[in-house]
Amino acid sequence: MEWLSYGLADLVPFARDTWLALIAAYNRQQLPAVAAGVGIGVLVLWLTVGGRPGRLRAALALLGLCWLWVAWAFLHRELGALLWAADWLAWAFAAQGLLLALAAPILASGPATAPAWRAPGWWLLAAAVLLLPVLAWAGGRGWLAVGWFGSAPDATAIGTLGVLTLLPGRVAWLLLPVPLLWCALAAAMLHVFADPLWPLPLLAAALALWLRWRGGR
Repeated sequence: MEWLSYGLADLVPFARDTWLALIAAYNRQQLPAVAAGVGIGVLVLWLTVGGRPGRLRAALALLGLCWLWVAWAFLHRELGALLWAADWLAWAFAAQGLLLALAAPILASGPATAPAWRAPGWWLLAAAVLLLPVLAWAGGRGWLAVGWFGSAPDATAIGTLGVLTLLPGRVAWLLLPVPLLWCALAAAMLHVFADPLWPLPLLAAALALWLRWRGGR
């Protein structure tokens, strides 16, 4: 029963400075992909604002590409050298990317539940794309150490949760577990680092669950 004595800090084998240095090195090496991810985020905002089925389908496919990129480039190639579970997380992200792409025709086959720009879920997506980097910078990170939508896991997971709250049908529930799991892990890790942004992934997950439940009713 020795494992019961372990705390959260024992499960994160690196310090906050190491984590931020990893993100900065990744952003520097993958600058075109980082810029492309931000561009995809803005495009997804535009595609989802009107709630049209065809545009929602395209938005889900683009989100799937982002999840696949984060799985390979960030979790497998970068984080794999620091965290033993990184490859397992990469597989989960890859599965999520494939599910988003495969489920797009099913989930986007009907009308949106509400005009997207009026929906809290759309604003959650907007916060992940536009506001989260500013909050990270205000919290003491340099711009190179910010995790951007489409190329880093936190913002990508939070933005995806926002999109999933906009979609009709129960199948959307099948796409929630991986983003929710990552938000929980991210909050735990940031809490260990005493990062001021640690509550945000949990708040985003709670909001997405509430919105999805309300939409389901």
